[in-house]
Amino acid sequence: MKKNLLILLFSFLISPLFAIEKIEPDPVAAKLVGEFMNALTIADEAERLQAILPMVHDSLKTKDKKDLFSSVKQFSYKRAVNMIKLYKNPVELGDVHKGSVSTIGFKETAETGRRDKYFVKKKEGINGLPAPIHVFIPEGGGAPKIYDFGSL
Repeated sequence: MKKNLLILLFSFLISPLFAIEKIEPDPVAAKLVGEFMNALTIADEAERLQAILPMVHDSLKTKDKKDLFSSVKQFSYKRAVNMIKLYKNPVELGDVHKGSVSTIGFKETAETGRRDKYFVKKKEGINGLPAPIHVFIPEGGGAPKIYDFGSL
């Protein structure tokens, strides 16, 4: 009984540390999400890829930055292209969840910043929750970049 009470008390005390903080969308990041979603609707494969490459973080691209890593292309990108038809156009954002500061990438693509989740709403009549687009906001300034879009 005492053990359960202590666990409950401890959970109650630390739960605010893990609470999701909802924030207002950063105008630049929100615009980026809209442009990214619009680029995914481009019919021509080569044109579509060229449109999104400047929007995504370098850690998702090949060394020459002319393509996405094959794993990103085969899974997240392919899914996003196939599922884009389920989302509102123009893009409508739901909640924005503030992320924690972390370092993403490796070696030359390593960068410290915050990863916020921008939830994009589905079209009316389409079941399911809004999907998160992870936007990386560099700590030292610089343009936000799309970091994860695999849940579209």
